[in-house]
Amino acid sequence: MKRHYLHLVMSLLAGACLAAASCSDSDKEIKAPSPNFPEAVSPTIGAGETFTIEIDPNQDWEASVPTATAAWFWIEDGTQKVWTLRGGAGPARIVIAAAELEEFDDNRVCEVTLTMGGQSKVIATITRGTLDRGFTLRTCQLDDYGDFIYNPNSTETGLTYLYGTEPAENVALTWPEGRTGFSMPVLVEANFEWVLGKLPEWLEVPAKTIGEPGAQLELRLQGDASRYPLDGAEETLVFTDKNNSGVSYEIPISIPACRDIFSVSGMSAETKFNTKAEYFNSMNGDWVPGSAMGSVQSIDGAKFFLFAEVTQQWGAPYLSAEAEDLAWILLTEEPWDSTPGSDVVQSRQFTVGVTENGGKARKAYLLALPAAVAETISDPYQLIDAEIRDEYKQYLVTTINQEANPGSISANNPAGMTEIGAAFEKLPADDWYIGEFGVRDGYKLIYTKEWSNDPESTLTVDREYTGVAFFDYDLQPMSGEESWLSVRKTAEGVIVDMDPAKDKCGGSSMANEGIAHIGFAVFTDADGRFALIQCIYDENYPIGGGGEGFEVKFAMPDLVSGATLVEITKENYEAVAGGNTDLLASFAENLGMGVPQYMLTYTSAEPSNAVLEVSPYQQIMLMPMSGAEWLDYEPLSDTQIQVSMAKPEAEQAPYGMLQFLDGSWNMKCIVYCMPAF
Repeated sequence: MKRHYLHLVMSLLAGACLAAASCSDSDKEIKAPSPNFPEAVSPTIGAGETFTIEIDPNQDWEASVPTATAAWFWIEDGTQKVWTLRGGAGPARIVIAAAELEEFDDNRVCEVTLTMGGQSKVIATITRGTLDRGFTLRTCQLDDYGDFIYNPNSTETGLTYLYGTEPAENVALTWPEGRTGFSMPVLVEANFEWVLGKLPEWLEVPAKTIGEPGAQLELRLQGDASRYPLDGAEETLVFTDKNNSGVSYEIPISIPACRDIFSVSGMSAETKFNTKAEYFNSMNGDWVPGSAMGSVQSIDGAKFFLFAEVTQQWGAPYLSAEAEDLAWILLTEEPWDSTPGSDVVQSRQFTVGVTENGGKARKAYLLALPAAVAETISDPYQLIDAEIRDEYKQYLVTTINQEANPGSISANNPAGMTEIGAAFEKLPADDWYIGEFGVRDGYKLIYTKEWSNDPESTLTVDREYTGVAFFDYDLQPMSGEESWLSVRKTAEGVIVDMDPAKDKCGGSSMANEGIAHIGFAVFTDADGRFALIQCIYDENYPIGGGGEGFEVKFAMPDLVSGATLVEITKENYEAVAGGNTDLLASFAENLGMGVPQYMLTYTSAEPSNAVLEVSPYQQIMLMPMSGAEWLDYEPLSDTQIQVSMAKPEAEQAPYGMLQFLDGSWNMKCIVYCMPAF
């Protein structure tokens, strides 16, 4: 009994111990700390950036980002990309990284979840912000003449033109002189892929219409010549995001009216023809078979008008548009191209010629009227009264002059004679010498130099003559070796030779008339005397042998800056030389030879409106040929040139020269070029 009792007591004690132990474990679980989650944040970061979350958990933890946003966000674990990161209690950092790929329209969002003690909480909502689009369009810079400025550093930059520094608010097409139509180079740059989605119908589609992000693209916006609006227009260029058609940039673009575009080129103010219907080419100083040629640029409807000057026995000449009075003028005009798709503004050639003239000198006027003016003219006589009406004189293209039939003797090359100091002209029909010698035609031949009898002074006699008789100033016959005059035949005609040293009358007898030597050559044929030439040798007669009459001036003198032009004269040449002995000697030598000289000085490397207007010439020679590489020129037309100068190097010539020459390489003028900047 006692033993059973002891066993019962021990069992109760054991149960009590177990119960005590059980109560102790339960107390420990209740006392475990709650997870200390950080305050939630909502930052915005850019593409390629990171955001760090500082945590100090009081127990083991796990951070995670959704796999759905794995392409845009991840957790950085050292150099590894992970989407779940674990750690123990204590301070820690969770670094969230965003992808570098930039987007313009979609905000990417990532939730960072922290789990501790069986609980989870979003501790950060991170937004990757969108990129702002950038788009700029700049237009080409224009020079003082309205033309596009080329980029001097195009090789380095890859850009053909220079562009404005500020974005353009609009694009205005322009038609610079010498260009072929309305256009404007532009430079487009954007940080997104773009496409030129809309353009006016009067604009040609550029060679490239798609641009890459971050790249500069030059576009030549060229008007469609077949669709120019007569009265101009303003529309819009639309550049669209290639990946989002809902985003676009609109730039206004305009094209000027072309209704009034009108110009005539290629014709001189005077078009001269000889009796053989050859026209005078002022560039080479020769008579050329055929017709003079020009071009007219206009819209359809421009029209030419011709008026002949008709002389009458009594009263002043009058202008006529009658066919019989214009029959000697040969005007041809390239027809207008009216085929579909042809240009709205066209450049067409025209020619002006004449028939051979067997009588008096002839004169006519050629006018060209723009379409808008021509359509108001129903009768040519609306343009004239006694002369061309003032309001229409602006449309005068050229004055046509044809020489009178010279008679029995004519000069083969009058311009060439001038260059060697000779002249040939017809005497008036009532000249005293014509009656005295009993001839029909009389002429005057003047030599000023020993070489004035060069081949340029060849004359043509229109018949076979049987002899030539020579007479001195007193009209006394000269024969054989006594004559200081002689005539020799060549393959091209005849040349008169003068040897003033043999003139027995000498110079004293002619002092009152300012002529050194005078004599007469009288031509005869089977019917007797038919022509005389009054032969004069006078070294001081003002013709030929230099550049008399050659002029150089600024084309726009009132607008010039950074340049000066001074004519060199006997009064100022020492001052212009400024102590430079080489210049002084050159000035003096050429003044002695009668060669016109000018000093062109640039005080700026890029002067404004310094275009030179010069008399007709055949060639220009740059001097010195070595050492003046800094000097250059560009012909802008037959009579205008643009001179460019750089700063000479130490070993180079301090000044240079432009020598203007005629077709025979005779010096016409010298322009000295001095950079002073």
